[in-house]
Amino acid sequence: MVHVGKISDASIRKGIERYAGMVGGEWRVNTEAAPSSKRPEPEAAKREEGRALLRRLRPGGVSVALDPAGETMDSEAFARFLGGRKDAGQPVTFVVGGPHGLDAGVLKAASRRVSLSAMTLPHELATLVLMEQIFRAYAACAGKAYAK
Repeated sequence: MVHVGKISDASIRKGIERYAGMVGGEWRVNTEAAPSSKRPEPEAAKREEGRALLRRLRPGGVSVALDPAGETMDSEAFARFLGGRKDAGQPVTFVVGGPHGLDAGVLKAASRRVSLSAMTLPHELATLVLMEQIFRAYAACAGKAYAK
């Protein structure tokens, strides 16, 4: 997973680390922060952050951009999607934008766009929700009780 900026809220950061640490088996989760832009104009900031995010995408992998206009999935469909990618040996990189969202170039480069909610979420909270859903998908694919 790549996201814009450091997770400054300690409780959210601990939650992300907690869920990432519970993912196991053949599943591997890495998080990487792309630098936040200091530009005051939202579109210029998104372009700068977008370039930094694109440099972190894995060639040959599946990139999934979090986008409010993206596809909605329930947790079971999300688990099937991730499990299928794991079984096919395709690494997945989730891309979480900053406060202004993702640049159009990132959305265009993404293999898939997924919406976590119709509601607007702060990017740090979206990162935590995504990490919990990744853990939930792992638990479902591994037959663990958490997923129920």
